[in-house]
Amino acid sequence: MAGPQVDPLGSGDPETLGRYELLGRLASGGMGRIYLARSADGRLAAVKTLLAEGVVSEVDRRRFTREVELAQRIDSAFTARVREADPRAARPWMAIDYIAAPSLSELVRAAGVLPASAVRWLAAGIAEALVTLHREGIIHRDLKPQNILLPLPGPRVIDFGISHANDITRTSVTLGTIAFTSPEQARGEPSTEASDVYSLGATLFHLALGRPPYRADSDTLALLAQVQQGRLDLDGLPKELSTLIRPCLAADPAQRPVPAEMLERFHRSPAGLPVTQGGGRWLPQRWTDLITAYERHGRDLARGAGTGTGDADPEGITVGQRAGVVPSPGLTREYTQEREQAGREQAQRERAQRAQAERAQAERAQAERERERLREKERKKAERKERERAEKQAARTRAAQAMARQQAARASSAPAGASRPASRRPQAPTPGPTPAPAGKTPSPLVWLVVLAVIALVFWQTGGSDNDPSSGSGAGTSAGTGSGSGTHTGTDTGSGYEAPGPTLGPTPDAEDQAFSEVVSGDCLTAHDDGYGDWSTDTPQVVGCDADDAYLRVTSTDDGISSSDCPSGSGESSWTHSGSRTEFSTTLCVERQFRVGQCFVSKREGDRMVGARLMTVWSCGKDTVPEGYDVILQITGRWRAESSYPPGYCSQHRDDPTSYWRFEVDDGRTVLCAKWV
Repeated sequence: MAGPQVDPLGSGDPETLGRYELLGRLASGGMGRIYLARSADGRLAAVKTLLAEGVVSEVDRRRFTREVELAQRIDSAFTARVREADPRAARPWMAIDYIAAPSLSELVRAAGVLPASAVRWLAAGIAEALVTLHREGIIHRDLKPQNILLPLPGPRVIDFGISHANDITRTSVTLGTIAFTSPEQARGEPSTEASDVYSLGATLFHLALGRPPYRADSDTLALLAQVQQGRLDLDGLPKELSTLIRPCLAADPAQRPVPAEMLERFHRSPAGLPVTQGGGRWLPQRWTDLITAYERHGRDLARGAGTGTGDADPEGITVGQRAGVVPSPGLTREYTQEREQAGREQAQRERAQRAQAERAQAERAQAERERERLREKERKKAERKERERAEKQAARTRAAQAMARQQAARASSAPAGASRPASRRPQAPTPGPTPAPAGKTPSPLVWLVVLAVIALVFWQTGGSDNDPSSGSGAGTSAGTGSGSGTHTGTDTGSGYEAPGPTLGPTPDAEDQAFSEVVSGDCLTAHDDGYGDWSTDTPQVVGCDADDAYLRVTSTDDGISSSDCPSGSGESSWTHSGSRTEFSTTLCVERQFRVGQCFVSKREGDRMVGARLMTVWSCGKDTVPEGYDVILQITGRWRAESSYPPGYCSQHRDDPTSYWRFEVDDGRTVLCAKWV
């Protein structure tokens, strides 16, 4: 199905297929033809059948049957849904929802290029369609502006069921197909999911600049050579779209993002998270005018207006006309009502824009307050460290001064001739006791004084090791385990020298790793499910890295886990340190991403005790004791005050059961399914 050009039925066309009445031709090409049809209940459909003279061959029938089976596997809000099919009929047919909307190629041609915000909105919808297709093992292989229709609710990807048969080496291939083909497809190599991502990047480039990402060349073979070699021409690409589009156009398929990653990036970024999912919020007026005209054409056809072969219908458009921008009617009552409705819609859009701007401003203010709080906390911590250091230094100085006074007092009160205490550093020889006159033995009293002085000296030197002010433990020399060290100082004249600075303890590698972490860092660690972290020491990585599972919200010296937030997805990582002064506490929060898994316990329809800090392999068949299910994150959104039924569903008829978890202090909600 390619655009709403409705032509009259030909003489060889059937009048009905199954229970569908055929109204006209929508498109023909290759092996098939697509008709506009209406069922008995008045609903429009696009009915595809094979073009064949006489009996349909078994090869063509098998190919058509495979196409039907592929298309029936997909049921997404971003694709055209198959209603019913009969591949075994004499003329095989398949009925698909008719989408009365222009293609992106026609919109760019008729209404011009899009602003960056609208390109991002469209990219999110197309990426979601690719996520659905790839999950079912289907590679589109022919994604391009012609194969994407745009009603106001959002883009619809079509022709994914037959694109596997496309062969770009055929001479019938067009410039429009080659320009959106990946290099590996152009070289005749197998198509992969990465090929669809490349085509998405080329399509987004076309929406932003109105041309493919190659040098203009009308020669098919010359363009094919450019595509095969990946010779891009990205001049003029808006800076705000560069990080979105350039990675998709990487020459190496392994370097391209996957659609799920792109979708997650849109959901994380306020610029890519629509307040409303409708295109009226994002698209320029000239685009919405053309889309609205197509919708009116579809309504006319649904109620039977303009179904003749060119006869005029005062209320509709004939099937021989192409739906384009219709001329403005006169100032009739209907026109006035439309103007009033347009005015109301415009006012609603403006209110939504103001509300979004106010929310963004409030979020920025909250973020600034949080940054200021963290800066103040870091400042106070630095002041506390400096104060403790100064107090320790003052205590050491006071202890040294007291010891000096004690030594000086003992030296001055010692009996004449008594020896002075030995200095810890080599000193000039100190005169010993005056020898007794020859032939005389010193009196017992003199020997008693000498022994007392010697005992006092030994007591003083030994006791200093047990003095708390001397730095025992926290001030020991490396490798000794004691508080004594080599004293240095200036001779006071009494034979004593004041002690110099004592060497402090040395942190080990683990202490150092924890001390180097700062607020805002992201870490590879996560809860291993058994009450421990997955790494012994913190490993810092960029916050955009795939293994950035934790973000540090604050750090503190000592063991102070009670100061860390303890909500869902928040925790603390404490390090006792090789010594008490090297202990550290990291307050951390989980970095949640779509596709990650964690463990939980199920009680009936409720999930209790979800272990949100875990990162568990989605393919495991075991869980930690106390848990019985593995949940996979399917969406991450801004939290709401209430949630409608089916809030987490991927599409209207999604039968999957989902559970919601509010995290980030209730600011974010996670959707998860049981795997």
